[in-house]
Amino acid sequence: MVAQDIVDADTHILEPPDIWQTWLRAAFLDKAPRLVKDDEGGDAWLFAGAAGPDPIGLVATPGKPYDQFRWTGVTYDEARKGCYDGAARLGDMDADGVAAALVFAPQRTIGHFLGDEDDAFVLAGVDAYNNFLTEQFCAPDPDRLIGLAQIPSTGIDDAADYVRKAAANGTRGVVISCWPSGGDSISEADDPFWAAASEAGLTVAIHINMISRRARQATRKAIEASASKRKTAVYGGRSARANAKAVGGLAGVFSTVPSTIAQLIFTGTFERFPDLFVLMVETGVGWIAHFLEQMDDRYWRNRSWGEIPIAEPPSFYWHRNMAATFIGDRAGIATRHGVGVENMLWSSDYPHHGNDWPYSRKVISEMMGHIDTAERELIAGGNARRILKLDR
Repeated sequence: MVAQDIVDADTHILEPPDIWQTWLRAAFLDKAPRLVKDDEGGDAWLFAGAAGPDPIGLVATPGKPYDQFRWTGVTYDEARKGCYDGAARLGDMDADGVAAALVFAPQRTIGHFLGDEDDAFVLAGVDAYNNFLTEQFCAPDPDRLIGLAQIPSTGIDDAADYVRKAAANGTRGVVISCWPSGGDSISEADDPFWAAASEAGLTVAIHINMISRRARQATRKAIEASASKRKTAVYGGRSARANAKAVGGLAGVFSTVPSTIAQLIFTGTFERFPDLFVLMVETGVGWIAHFLEQMDDRYWRNRSWGEIPIAEPPSFYWHRNMAATFIGDRAGIATRHGVGVENMLWSSDYPHHGNDWPYSRKVISEMMGHIDTAERELIAGGNARRILKLDR
């Protein structure tokens, strides 16, 4: 494949040190994420709802061999500028042979705002990030840096309104981190959002998990109560056991994804909004063929008594209305016809530690070099161009 064919369907931003001083309204700066030092002198962000600061080590890894990965002790001076600067990111994309990249927010940063109890603060934080994304990070070349706008967690009216704002700004897609109406699961109250996204022709992306504002707030209170009971905040180093638990958890980050897909399909969302398209991000695809088979089986066995509000088997809606991104996924490539060749998008996860920069072309070749050229071109770029309408 040549560089102009490759679209990276999932990249992120390591927030620049001055992002909130530059973009967040002054009235809210006292509640903004704070840049502090971790216990090894590295840079870390302190977010609401966290027991301690979150180091930048594993989100600043491009170009480093695995045995040099560090969670703590990494500073911005050590991180590649492409992690947080759009112009530098373009240079890194050139070195990697990538024509365009979808850009997603740091989830921990967005969670800081989405879980707050003050609506005004939530909206101010989302606005600050979206403005930074469009006017600073992606501004050097918005045809190559494809920023997806974040949707707030303040209810259905704001969610639908932010879709319309994104469309008016020429944004290609939006990201939801909770169900649009704010519930813990999907409901008919979400329909105005799906309608707005369908009318605007914008792809709706879901990055792994859907966490309601209420759930975020409950988690924060539990952490605060625990810290108060110990009479100290947890700012110390991580034990080997804690590290092992965290690393093991990374292998199952998409464990909640089947429920999200099933809720969208089985509640008839795509029956009511046939033009809606939802992209599942960083979920992998190797498990999807089996999942589709099982959903169809349950549909056929239970549709007579279940009053399921869909006219087609679940896999129909997956193939028409959904897709997912993956990083390294040989199982997904092997089962691509069950997943749907047009429902899979390659990604690097730059600058997180799942990335293989600057060897993405090598990774694509090793993982997909044996399959049909037309299929490989769809998975490594063509599907992203179609779904995000990048050539229009």
